[in-house]
Amino acid sequence: MTVKRSLRTQLIFQYMVIVLVCMLIIPTAISELLDRQFRNFASERLRENEDEIAKLFAAFYVQSGSWDLCAMLPLSADFLRWPIVTVQLTDEDGDEVRTYSRLQQLSAARSKSGKALRELREEDLITDSREILINGQRIGGLRILHVPFNFSPEGAFLRKFNRIMFYAVGLMLAVAAAIAFFMAFRISRPVLNAAKRAQQISRGNYEIEDRADSDITELSELMDSVDRLGSTLEAQEKLRRRLLSDLAHELRNPVTIIKSHLEAIEDGVWEPTPERIRLTVSEVDRLSQLIQEAEKLTNIESAGHSLSIEKVDVSQIVEKAAMIFDPLYGNKGVELSREIEHGITAAVDAAKIRQVIENLLSNALRYTDTGGKVSVKMNKIKDDFIVEVSDSGIGISENDLPYIFERFYRTDVSRTRASGGLGIGLAIVKAIIDAHCGTISVKSRPGEGSCFTIKIPCRDIE
Repeated sequence: MTVKRSLRTQLIFQYMVIVLVCMLIIPTAISELLDRQFRNFASERLRENEDEIAKLFAAFYVQSGSWDLCAMLPLSADFLRWPIVTVQLTDEDGDEVRTYSRLQQLSAARSKSGKALRELREEDLITDSREILINGQRIGGLRILHVPFNFSPEGAFLRKFNRIMFYAVGLMLAVAAAIAFFMAFRISRPVLNAAKRAQQISRGNYEIEDRADSDITELSELMDSVDRLGSTLEAQEKLRRRLLSDLAHELRNPVTIIKSHLEAIEDGVWEPTPERIRLTVSEVDRLSQLIQEAEKLTNIESAGHSLSIEKVDVSQIVEKAAMIFDPLYGNKGVELSREIEHGITAAVDAAKIRQVIENLLSNALRYTDTGGKVSVKMNKIKDDFIVEVSDSGIGISENDLPYIFERFYRTDVSRTRASGGLGIGLAIVKAIIDAHCGTISVKSRPGEGSCFTIKIPCRDIE
C-alpha cells in the first residue's frame, strides 16, 4: 500500500534530503582535500629540511676532512627547524658523532601551547634516517626525530578548520530547513489552491474565490487552466439549462396542441375532418422534427471520430451541396452565388465535409431575409483549400461571436425559436473541421451579415 503524503511534506522531505547529501559530501570532500594538501606540504617541507641538514654536515666534513668541525656545533643548533626536534649524527661506521636537540624548546612550547601539543609524548615522535653521501660514497648518517603531523601547527589549523566547518554546516542546515519550509509552502500553496478549486468545480461551485498568484510559469498556467475550466463548465452548465428549458418549451407547445385537438374530437366538440386531422399531423411532424434536432446533439461528440478518409474532389462536394440548396434559396427569394475553383482534391471524409457546407448554407438561409445574398467561394492556397460562406443577413453581435461554436449556445433565443432548430449546427461544424486538422473562423457585424471561413489541409491519403 502506497503511503500518501501532502505535496508540502514531500517537497520538504526532498529538499532536506538534497541539503543533507550536499552538506555531507561537500564538507567531507573539502576536509579530505585540505588534509591531503597540508600533509603533502608538511612532508615536502620536512624532506627539504632533512636535505639541507644533510648538505650542511657534508659541507662541514669536506671543509675539515673529518667530523671534528661538526662535533663543535652547539647541541641546540639553530639549523633544526620545526617539526624536527632531534638529529643524531653518525659516522660511516654508525657510531654517534653528536646529537643535536630542541627538546627544551619543545618542553617550553608544551607549557604555552594548546592541549594537543601538551599531550605529545617523546615516544610519539617519528624517526627518520638519511645517509650523508659525497661523490656517491657514504661518509655518515642522520637519525632524525620529528613531531607527527597531528601535533604540528598545520594539524592544529586543520582541526580548528574542521570544527568551524562543523558549526557552519549545522548553521547551514538550520537555514536550509527554514528555506525548505518557505519554498515548499510557496510552491505547494498555488497547487493546493488549484486542487481546492477543482474540488469546488466538481461540486458545481464555479465561483472564483481568493486566488494565490504565483510567479512560477507552470504553476500560473495550472491555475489559469483550472480557472478557464471552471468558467467553461459554468458557461456550458448555463447553456445546458437554457437548452433544456428551450427544449421543454418547444416540446410543450405541439404536445399541448395535439392533446387539445384529440380531446376536442373525443368529446365531440370537433368533427374528425381531414382538415383538422392534417392540422394535428402537422403538429406531430413539428414534434418529430424537434426530436430529431435533439438527437443531433450526440453528433457533437461523434462528429470528429470515425472519419472515413478518402481522396475526393472537394470542389464537386461543395458544388453539389450548393446545388441542393438552390430551390430552398429560390423559394425564399435569397440569391445564392458560387465561385468554386475546380479540380481541388484532398483526403477527407466526403460526407462530413458535405455536412459542414450544408450546415453553413442552412444557417445563412435561416438568418438572411428575402432579397438578401449568400455566396460560396472556394479556392486553393498553397497546401490548403479555403471555403468561404458569406451572407448579407442579420449578423452576429460582438458579445456572441466568441461562443457561437460552443455546444448548446444560441445567440438569440426568441429568434431561434421563430426560425426553428436548437442551435447546434455550428458546434458540429467545428468538431468536423477540428477532426480534419483544419480551422474555422467568422467575421460578422450586426445588420451587415456574416462570413465563415474554413481552412483544411490538402493532404494525401497517407
